[in-house]
Amino acid sequence: LIALVAACRTAHPAGEETQVAPLTSTSPADAARQLTARRAQLTGERILLSIRATNGDRSQSFRAQLQIDNSNRMLLTAYTPLGTTAIRLYADASEVTFVNDLEGTWWHGTTADFASSFGFFGTTSPYSMALLIAGLPSDASLTYDYAVAGLARARTGDVAITYDPPSYPPKHVTIVRGAQKLEIETLESATTTASVAKPEAPNGYHCCVAPRL
Repeated sequence: LIALVAACRTAHPAGEETQVAPLTSTSPADAARQLTARRAQLTGERILLSIRATNGDRSQSFRAQLQIDNSNRMLLTAYTPLGTTAIRLYADASEVTFVNDLEGTWWHGTTADFASSFGFFGTTSPYSMALLIAGLPSDASLTYDYAVAGLARARTGDVAITYDPPSYPPKHVTIVRGAQKLEIETLESATTTASVAKPEAPNGYHCCVAPRL
Protein backbone atom coordinates (compact mmCIF):
# COMPACT_ATOMS: atom_id res chain seq x y z
CA LEU A 1 0.00 0.00 0.00
CA ILE A 2 2.83 2.39 0.86
CA ALA A 3 4.47 1.66 -2.49
CA LEU A 4 1.20 2.28 -4.32
CA VAL A 5 0.54 5.58 -2.57
CA ALA A 6 4.08 6.71 -3.27
CA ALA A 7 3.76 5.80 -6.95
CA CYS A 8 0.46 7.63 -7.31
CA ARG A 9 1.75 10.67 -5.44
CA THR A 10 4.88 10.97 -7.61
CA ALA A 11 2.91 10.45 -10.84
CA HIS A 12 1.14 13.81 -10.62
CA PRO A 13 1.38 15.81 -13.84
CA ALA A 14 3.11 19.18 -13.68
CA GLY A 15 0.70 22.07 -13.15
CA GLU A 16 -1.32 23.92 -10.53
CA GLU A 17 -3.97 21.85 -8.75
CA THR A 18 -7.10 22.74 -6.79
CA GLN A 19 -9.46 20.33 -5.08
CA VAL A 20 -12.73 19.94 -6.99
CA ALA A 21 -15.52 21.80 -5.21
CA PRO A 22 -19.06 20.39 -4.97
CA LEU A 23 -21.98 22.09 -6.70
CA THR A 24 -24.08 24.76 -5.00
CA SER A 25 -27.22 23.76 -6.91
CA THR A 26 -30.69 23.69 -5.35
CA SER A 27 -32.52 21.67 -8.03
CA PRO A 28 -31.76 19.08 -10.74
CA ALA A 29 -32.12 21.78 -13.42
CA ASP A 30 -29.69 24.01 -11.54
CA ALA A 31 -27.25 21.08 -11.23
CA ALA A 32 -27.45 20.53 -15.00
CA ARG A 33 -26.64 24.20 -15.63
CA GLN A 34 -23.72 24.20 -13.21
CA LEU A 35 -22.23 20.98 -14.60
CA THR A 36 -22.54 22.32 -18.15
CA ALA A 37 -20.68 25.44 -17.02
CA ARG A 38 -17.98 23.36 -15.27
CA ARG A 39 -17.52 21.36 -18.45
CA ALA A 40 -17.16 24.53 -20.56
CA GLN A 41 -14.62 26.01 -18.11
CA LEU A 42 -12.59 22.82 -17.70
CA THR A 43 -8.83 23.23 -18.02
CA GLY A 44 -7.99 19.75 -16.79
CA GLU A 45 -8.68 17.25 -14.04
CA ARG A 46 -6.73 14.51 -12.28
CA ILE A 47 -8.64 11.79 -10.46
CA LEU A 48 -7.36 8.94 -8.32
CA LEU A 49 -9.68 5.92 -8.59
CA SER A 50 -10.31 2.48 -7.18
CA ILE A 51 -11.78 0.25 -9.91
CA ARG A 52 -13.34 -3.20 -9.91
CA ALA A 53 -13.72 -4.64 -13.41
CA THR A 54 -16.06 -7.58 -14.00
CA ASN A 55 -16.42 -9.59 -17.21
CA GLY A 56 -18.88 -12.43 -16.74
CA ASP A 57 -17.67 -14.50 -13.77
CA ARG A 58 -14.18 -12.92 -13.76
CA SER A 59 -13.27 -9.79 -11.81
CA GLN A 60 -10.19 -7.77 -10.91
CA SER A 61 -9.61 -4.73 -8.68
CA PHE A 62 -6.93 -2.09 -9.05
CA ARG A 63 -6.03 1.55 -8.42
CA ALA A 64 -5.82 3.99 -11.31
CA GLN A 65 -5.22 7.63 -12.16
CA LEU A 66 -7.37 9.40 -14.75
CA GLN A 67 -6.18 12.62 -16.38
CA ILE A 68 -8.25 14.79 -18.75
CA ASP A 69 -7.58 18.19 -20.31
CA ASN A 70 -9.48 20.73 -22.39
CA SER A 71 -7.95 19.54 -25.68
CA ASN A 72 -10.02 16.32 -25.74
CA ARG A 73 -7.14 14.25 -24.36
CA MET A 74 -7.36 11.62 -21.62
CA LEU A 75 -4.95 9.19 -20.01
CA LEU A 76 -5.94 6.33 -17.72
CA THR A 77 -3.02 4.74 -15.88
CA ALA A 78 -3.74 1.52 -13.94
CA TYR A 79 -1.34 0.34 -11.23
CA THR A 80 -0.34 -3.05 -9.90
CA PRO A 81 -0.64 -3.78 -6.13
CA LEU A 82 3.06 -2.87 -5.85
CA GLY A 83 2.47 0.56 -7.38
CA THR A 84 4.09 -0.10 -10.75
CA THR A 85 2.31 0.78 -13.99
CA ALA A 86 0.08 -1.98 -15.37
CA ILE A 87 -1.59 -0.34 -18.38
CA ARG A 88 -1.88 3.09 -19.98
CA LEU A 89 -4.85 4.07 -22.13
CA TYR A 90 -4.51 7.37 -24.01
CA ALA A 91 -7.03 8.95 -26.34
CA ASP A 92 -7.65 12.25 -28.10
CA ALA A 93 -10.32 13.31 -30.56
CA SER A 94 -9.20 10.89 -33.28
CA GLU A 95 -6.76 8.25 -31.99
CA VAL A 96 -6.23 5.79 -29.15
CA THR A 97 -2.98 4.33 -27.82
CA PHE A 98 -2.99 1.38 -25.40
CA VAL A 99 0.22 0.29 -23.66
CA ASN A 100 0.17 -2.93 -21.63
CA ASP A 101 3.21 -2.70 -19.35
CA LEU A 102 2.40 -6.02 -17.67
CA GLU A 103 2.61 -8.01 -20.91
CA GLY A 104 4.98 -5.75 -22.86
CA THR A 105 2.54 -5.03 -25.70
CA TRP A 106 0.99 -1.96 -27.27
CA TRP A 107 -1.74 -0.98 -29.73
CA HIS A 108 -2.62 2.13 -31.70
CA GLY A 109 -5.68 2.94 -33.78
CA THR A 110 -8.58 5.31 -34.37
CA THR A 111 -11.39 5.80 -31.89
CA ALA A 112 -13.59 3.76 -34.26
CA ASP A 113 -11.01 0.94 -34.23
CA PHE A 114 -11.01 1.07 -30.43
CA ALA A 115 -14.81 0.85 -30.28
CA SER A 116 -14.84 -2.17 -32.57
CA SER A 117 -12.03 -4.02 -30.76
CA PHE A 118 -12.71 -3.08 -27.13
CA GLY A 119 -16.45 -2.62 -27.35
CA PHE A 120 -17.19 -2.08 -23.66
CA PHE A 121 -17.98 1.63 -24.02
CA GLY A 122 -20.14 1.02 -27.09
CA THR A 123 -19.79 3.93 -29.51
CA THR A 124 -18.85 6.41 -26.76
CA SER A 125 -15.31 7.74 -27.16
CA PRO A 126 -12.79 7.18 -24.34
CA TYR A 127 -12.63 10.95 -23.73
CA SER A 128 -16.42 11.20 -23.39
CA MET A 129 -16.39 8.28 -20.96
CA ALA A 130 -13.58 9.94 -18.99
CA LEU A 131 -15.73 13.05 -18.59
CA LEU A 132 -18.61 10.90 -17.36
CA ILE A 133 -16.33 9.20 -14.81
CA ALA A 134 -15.42 12.72 -13.66
CA GLY A 135 -19.14 13.44 -13.23
CA LEU A 136 -19.40 15.87 -16.16
CA PRO A 137 -21.80 15.69 -19.12
CA SER A 138 -20.00 14.80 -22.33
CA ASP A 139 -21.52 13.87 -25.67
CA ALA A 140 -24.86 15.57 -26.40
CA SER A 141 -26.16 12.29 -27.86
CA LEU A 142 -26.30 10.72 -24.36
CA THR A 143 -29.39 10.74 -22.17
CA TYR A 144 -28.86 12.31 -18.73
CA ASP A 145 -30.80 12.26 -15.47
CA TYR A 146 -29.82 14.88 -12.90
CA ALA A 147 -30.34 15.13 -9.15
CA VAL A 148 -29.85 18.16 -6.91
CA ALA A 149 -26.16 17.43 -6.25
CA GLY A 150 -25.08 16.14 -9.66
CA LEU A 151 -25.59 13.45 -12.28
CA ALA A 152 -27.78 10.49 -11.30
CA ARG A 153 -27.65 8.45 -14.51
CA ALA A 154 -26.45 8.60 -18.11
CA ARG A 155 -27.14 6.22 -20.97
CA THR A 156 -25.80 5.71 -24.47
CA GLY A 157 -27.12 2.76 -26.45
CA ASP A 158 -26.77 -0.33 -24.26
CA VAL A 159 -24.23 1.29 -21.91
CA ALA A 160 -25.61 2.52 -18.57
CA ILE A 161 -23.73 4.81 -16.16
CA THR A 162 -25.07 5.18 -12.60
CA TYR A 163 -23.94 7.57 -9.86
CA ASP A 164 -24.54 6.44 -6.27
CA PRO A 165 -25.17 8.78 -4.61
CA PRO A 166 -25.75 11.45 -7.27
CA SER A 167 -23.05 14.01 -6.50
CA TYR A 168 -20.25 16.10 -7.98
CA PRO A 169 -17.52 15.14 -7.81
CA PRO A 170 -18.85 11.56 -7.96
CA LYS A 171 -18.26 9.10 -5.13
CA HIS A 172 -19.27 5.83 -6.82
CA VAL A 173 -19.81 5.32 -10.56
CA THR A 174 -20.99 2.06 -12.13
CA ILE A 175 -20.68 1.47 -15.89
CA VAL A 176 -22.52 -1.58 -17.25
CA ARG A 177 -22.78 -3.12 -20.70
CA GLY A 178 -24.19 -6.62 -20.76
CA ALA A 179 -22.09 -8.91 -18.55
CA GLN A 180 -19.28 -6.34 -18.34
CA LYS A 181 -19.14 -3.88 -15.45
CA LEU A 182 -16.82 -1.24 -14.02
CA GLU A 183 -17.38 -0.18 -10.41
CA ILE A 184 -15.43 3.01 -9.75
CA GLU A 185 -14.77 4.81 -6.46
CA THR A 186 -13.27 8.31 -6.51
CA LEU A 187 -10.47 8.63 -3.96
CA GLU A 188 -9.15 12.08 -4.92
CA SER A 189 -10.19 14.67 -7.49
CA ALA A 190 -8.45 17.92 -8.43
CA THR A 191 -8.59 20.44 -11.25
CA THR A 192 -5.25 21.03 -12.94
CA THR A 193 -3.62 23.21 -15.57
CA ALA A 194 -1.44 20.32 -16.78
CA SER A 195 -1.83 18.94 -20.30
CA VAL A 196 -2.16 15.21 -20.94
CA ALA A 197 0.90 13.68 -22.61
CA LYS A 198 0.71 10.78 -25.04
CA PRO A 199 2.57 7.72 -23.69
CA GLU A 200 5.26 5.95 -25.68
CA ALA A 201 5.75 2.19 -25.70
CA PRO A 202 9.31 1.23 -24.68
CA ASN A 203 11.55 -0.50 -27.20
CA GLY A 204 10.91 -4.21 -27.24
CA TYR A 205 7.16 -4.04 -26.65
CA HIS A 206 5.16 -6.10 -29.15
CA CYS A 207 2.62 -4.48 -31.47
CA CYS A 208 -0.31 -4.69 -32.10
CA VAL A 209 -2.30 -6.30 -29.28
CA ALA A 210 -5.77 -4.77 -28.89
CA PRO A 211 -7.03 -3.75 -25.43
CA ARG A 212 -9.56 -5.90 -23.58
CA LEU A 213 -11.48 -5.71 -20.32
